[in-house]
Amino acid sequence: MKRILTGLALAGSLATAAAAPARAQGKTVIQYDCIPNYANWGGVTALYRQKTGVTVPPDPKGSSVALAAIEKEKDSPVADTAYYSGAIGYSAAQKGLHQPYKPAGWDGIPADLKDPSGLWWTVHTGTIAFVVNTSALGGAAVPRSWADLLKPEYRGKVAYDDPTWGGTSYTMLYGLNALFGGDEKNFRPGLDYLKKLDANVLSYPRESIYNGVLRGEVPIWINADGNGYKMKNADNGPIDVVLPKEGTFSMPLVMGMVKGAPHPGETRKYLDWLLTAEAQAEFSKGFFRPVIEGTIPPEIASKFLPAADYRRARTLDLAKMASAADALKKAWLDEIRRGR
Repeated sequence: MKRILTGLALAGSLATAAAAPARAQGKTVIQYDCIPNYANWGGVTALYRQKTGVTVPPDPKGSSVALAAIEKEKDSPVADTAYYSGAIGYSAAQKGLHQPYKPAGWDGIPADLKDPSGLWWTVHTGTIAFVVNTSALGGAAVPRSWADLLKPEYRGKVAYDDPTWGGTSYTMLYGLNALFGGDEKNFRPGLDYLKKLDANVLSYPRESIYNGVLRGEVPIWINADGNGYKMKNADNGPIDVVLPKEGTFSMPLVMGMVKGAPHPGETRKYLDWLLTAEAQAEFSKGFFRPVIEGTIPPEIASKFLPAADYRRARTLDLAKMASAADALKKAWLDEIRRGR
């Protein structure tokens, strides 16, 4: 009998030990705006699951939709964390939707790329660019400027995301307005340009069109430079990345921990890991520039356009961008999208 009881106890111990990894595998962190083909989030979250057993599921929301969802759910939060373009993340923090947290690696983030109290911080940066599938241009030259995009040979060949969905396109929208002489209260210069561009626009998508651009269904996508570099170097696509000659806009991509996050302990561990050299290098495989200095592998850094081209990239004021967001998005909907 003693041997039987001992055997049962051993079996129970083995079952408990076997169950432990299963429980680890069942742990989850919910991140809004976790699009696999953007900034290599697919690779980053796969690596994290491999290392820890914790799943961070893909999520198709863009920055603006993520903010709206967190605001709607604030009395019963679903998300633990969110990823945004800088101004949208700043706005979420200002709305009281984040709780302060300073992840490990905090001191390595430049002061102008984080909130002093830990309500948001940058994980990497991108730059607004033309991502051009050269095989889909139908004989037209690669556009090199914002002025070029207005030419009739690009009719039906241009797309940019609906800026009420994605923060990348909101950065473009606000930045263009500033480039052409507008500000956070005067939207006319940017809207006038985009009205002209509308004649050449194929669509204003509310989901990632990465694969469509790679296949040549969309010849010109105004989006983050990293997406173009990834198509060209990882997917071997016929892609040119262009920083327009009149100027372009740098874009911090930020994280924040949701106030009332359902899985706070696992979320803090995950946010800590995202600033490690390992995670930052994995992000860089999507050709976004790591925020922690010295973590981009040289073979990836060499794939970017020359530093001289990036001198045309403007840094935008996140507070002013956030203050203009609601009114500028509404103006874009009213004057540009108009139900399209």
